[in-house]
Amino acid sequence: MATDYLSFFKLNDDPFRLTPDTAYFYNSPAHSTAFLSIEYCVTQKEGFCVLTGEPGTGKTTIIRLFTEKWKDRAEIALIMTPHLSPDEFFRAILDDFKIPLSQSKNDMLKAFRSFLLTHAANDKRVAIIVDEAQELPAATLEELRLLSNLETEKEKLLQIILIGQPELRTKLLTAPLRQLNQRITVRVQLKPLTEAESSDYINTRLIKGGNSSLLFNQKAKDLIFTLSDGIPRTINLLASRGLMSAFLDGSKEVFEKHVQKGATDVMEPPTPDNATKPSTSGERRLKSTTTKPTVSGEGKSTWRTIAVLAAVLILAAGAGASLYFHLFNTLFSPHPAANTTNAATPVKPVTAPISSVRLVNRSSATTTAASTGNPFTANVAKELAVADPLQTAFTSFNSLAHTWHIDPAAKLTATDTAPEKYLEALAGARGMHLLYFYGTLDQLLELDYPAIIVTGTSSSGKAIYTTLISSSGAEYAISPAVAGKNMLTRHDMEIVWHGKAILLWKNHKMIPSQIAAGARSNETAALQKLLARTGAPAAITGVFDHRTADALKSYQASKGLKVTGQPDPQTLLYLYKESTDLYRPKLKQTNV
Repeated sequence: MATDYLSFFKLNDDPFRLTPDTAYFYNSPAHSTAFLSIEYCVTQKEGFCVLTGEPGTGKTTIIRLFTEKWKDRAEIALIMTPHLSPDEFFRAILDDFKIPLSQSKNDMLKAFRSFLLTHAANDKRVAIIVDEAQELPAATLEELRLLSNLETEKEKLLQIILIGQPELRTKLLTAPLRQLNQRITVRVQLKPLTEAESSDYINTRLIKGGNSSLLFNQKAKDLIFTLSDGIPRTINLLASRGLMSAFLDGSKEVFEKHVQKGATDVMEPPTPDNATKPSTSGERRLKSTTTKPTVSGEGKSTWRTIAVLAAVLILAAGAGASLYFHLFNTLFSPHPAANTTNAATPVKPVTAPISSVRLVNRSSATTTAASTGNPFTANVAKELAVADPLQTAFTSFNSLAHTWHIDPAAKLTATDTAPEKYLEALAGARGMHLLYFYGTLDQLLELDYPAIIVTGTSSSGKAIYTTLISSSGAEYAISPAVAGKNMLTRHDMEIVWHGKAILLWKNHKMIPSQIAAGARSNETAALQKLLARTGAPAAITGVFDHRTADALKSYQASKGLKVTGQPDPQTLLYLYKESTDLYRPKLKQTNV
């Protein structure tokens, strides 16, 4: 039957097998980003990399593709059974690396370190890849962190790649794993395919299977996307059953009815409770075929992420791995601090040039969003099309100024200024600084500062803003309102979140971002006091000596910041955040 089935459609191979097959790897923007991220982590010896995604999005295929490509350039231990105790886990790693086991943990650690040093001397990478890492016990994750301490003064000897479901991101944010979380330098989330990518994915696999005549008509492919939510494994399942249904029907073309018939055989029928919920196995339950799928910002996250990654890789080629670490982990991009010698003059804010590749242009979103079943998404798109960028910047700044208890802007006076230049001028006139943040919503929440966020771009291509004032975890207070709402759910926030925020902050002690070795000043003494409050061994002498620089480096490393040994703006932001006698507003609230 299988042979007849394949020959009927002039296929040389089954293009929709559910097992991971690198020959059928579909290089979508999201998958390209994930693969490049893992490669960069290993190439630049970055330490920890985390790749997360829903079941069936292709994480295992990426692992296989990576191990296949790197098999001659790296020693790789692949752990596929994460339910192991710390001792069992360590022994499994040594076994994969063919390092002799013994009863003494100390002896095994010595053998492992020798193994790492030998390969480092030969410029050969050593990597541990853990699949389904969300299942790792906390104690075993801590064992991994301790293993990552095996390093020289110049580089990490071991790269650790954690692959898991979205629950892994949540797990890493828990208090017992905070030290491990701070060491993660590369994070990437594998998103499902968009509608256009889903259609191309089906066509690509058919061509690789031997038939270039595109057997599925467009309505059939649209239905597959609707039912699968863009999950590749579910697309394979539905496409395979659609082909079989067409085969049994004697049809050389797969129509919508064939996909529908195949879907009823393998997916749960719609009920009020399961019509839109994903199952725990990653397969999507059958949804109503009369409703178009909701696609909020099609391709938004994957294209933005790959653009950021491309920019970072270009920069890192000239600046080294530390720049990539800094951008990818904390994702701040400040200029050097302003001259603070004259306190009477307005402070020139610490800002960053904004690269257009970091945001997707959303001016064309109106028709896409309006065609979906989500009224909020459609209303956001309509609002973006008519919003005045400068007005939203003005209103957002005043909302943020209110949280800082500083004077708001009396009226909008700049009519021909770029919105971000206007924000910089408003901040500088009040002795404040700006920092631009690029990252995930959870990273912004962890930073715990109210912030102006970019909700999209206008028809003219300029950013549109609102201010995220506070969050209770379940609700997010914003001002000005977006699509008529001042309180957003997490789902709403994900729709308007575009990965960029602007933080307002105050350099309370006027500490410059660069201090010369041996320089003596009151600002240095203030810096040493801030460090001392964090528990750092920094004597308060007023002299910027090697002990102060070392204390800064240690603090920066503990926070996952770029290690500079200088009080750069993002380091000061964190130091001021930890000071209890300096006012700053907080984003996370117990009650909103």
